[in-house]
Amino acid sequence: LCELNDLLELHLQYNSFIGHLPLGLRNFAMMISMDISANKLSGELPASLSKLQMIEYLNLSRNTFDGHIPEQLDHMLNLDIIDLSHNMLSGEIPKSLEKLQHIQVLDLSFNLLECQIPSGGKFANLSAESFLENYALCGAPKFHVPLWLDKTERQSKSNAARVIATCAIGGSALLVIVCTVIGISCYRKRWLLKNHDDIERFRGTTLP
Repeated sequence: LCELNDLLELHLQYNSFIGHLPLGLRNFAMMISMDISANKLSGELPASLSKLQMIEYLNLSRNTFDGHIPEQLDHMLNLDIIDLSHNMLSGEIPKSLEKLQHIQVLDLSFNLLECQIPSGGKFANLSAESFLENYALCGAPKFHVPLWLDKTERQSKSNAARVIATCAIGGSALLVIVCTVIGISCYRKRWLLKNHDDIERFRGTTLP
C-alpha cells in the first residue's frame, strides 16, 4: 500500500486494523485526504507524517495512539482539518502548530494532554470543544480551562491554598470542640432534670 506514491485519498475508517502507523506513509507525497479513524491502531505518531505536505484532511481519531504530538506536524501547511481526538496522546500541545495557517478544525479532545494551550495563529479561532476532557490543560478562559500561571503565581496560589486549608481545618476542629462542650452541657442538664426527684431523695437519706 505504501508503494502507491500517487495515491490521493486513503479512507480506512471503522475497521479493526491493529499495529503502528507504517513509516512508509511518508511516500504518500501527493495525498490530500487520509481517514483511518475508529480502528485499533496504537503506538506513537511518527514524525514522518510531516512528509504529507499536500494533505488537507487528516483523521486519526478513535484509536489508541500514545506519546507526544510530533512538533514536525507544522510542516503540513495545507492542513484544513486534523482530528486526533479519542486517543491517549500526552505531553504538551506543540507551539509549532501555530504555523498551520489554513487550519479550520483541530480536535485534540479526549486525550491526556497537559500544560498551556497555544494562543497564536489559528488557535485564536478555536473553541473549547477542541480541547475537552484532557489531563491538565490550561490557557485562555474561552477554552474553559484554568488560567496559565507562571512559577511565582503557582507558588503564590499554592501558599494561599495551604493557608485556606489550614484555617478550614482549624475552624472545623474548633467547631467540633464547641459542639461537643455544648452537647455535654445539654445532656447534663437533661439528666439532672430527669433525675431531680431521685437526687433529692438521695440527699435526704441518712446513712446508718
